[in-house]
Amino acid sequence: MRLHSIFIIISTLITCTILAFIEHGMENNYVIKTILKIVLFALNIGTYVLLFKNFKVKELISIKKLSKKEWRRIFLLGLSSAIIVLIAFLITKPFLDLNSIKQDLNNRLGITASTFIFVGLYISFGNSFIEEVFFRGFIFFNLPRKWGYLYSPLLFSTYHIPMIMLWFEPLIIGICFIGLLLIGIIFQKVNEKNGTIWSSWIIHIFADIMIIIIGCFIFYT
Repeated sequence: MRLHSIFIIISTLITCTILAFIEHGMENNYVIKTILKIVLFALNIGTYVLLFKNFKVKELISIKKLSKKEWRRIFLLGLSSAIIVLIAFLITKPFLDLNSIKQDLNNRLGITASTFIFVGLYISFGNSFIEEVFFRGFIFFNLPRKWGYLYSPLLFSTYHIPMIMLWFEPLIIGICFIGLLLIGIIFQKVNEKNGTIWSSWIIHIFADIMIIIIGCFIFYT
């Protein structure tokens, strides 16, 4: 394995470990945690660029690489992802303590009914972009293919567990982990053809929008 690949694996693992500590080891609201995440992701990528000089964000978001047919495919996949999220929620809803989720969002992250919509908009369009740049654009595209398909989705799914570990029973968390792992693999597969993050980002947006709609149900009913 080349030096740049070793750097990516070690540095991103450290970054996500720090984020897991910030999630539960520091009493900060969602805004502070978000700023810290952006700073850590940027430092990780920036250090890589300084050392190896072979990462260009512009290529990851180039619209020229996508045809009209590809855009239609992406939006259909995005719509499908939203439907899958809704079905998964309806199936697991009897096993969820929605009030506890609401209280955790309020007490630990400082998200209230009045701020939830703004947080939801950021999660859907801003946070999804940041995660796609980091996990797919930075990690997956810069690792050897076999390592990228193994490491990136594994880190992606592990990275999300601290965020939801207080919401669900261990069995549901395990199912979420497997689901996120599969999602990470699918995101990489749909990006491979055109070498951008547009495919996974649009799908990610649709899925997050459905999650926020479900969140509205939790907050406002």
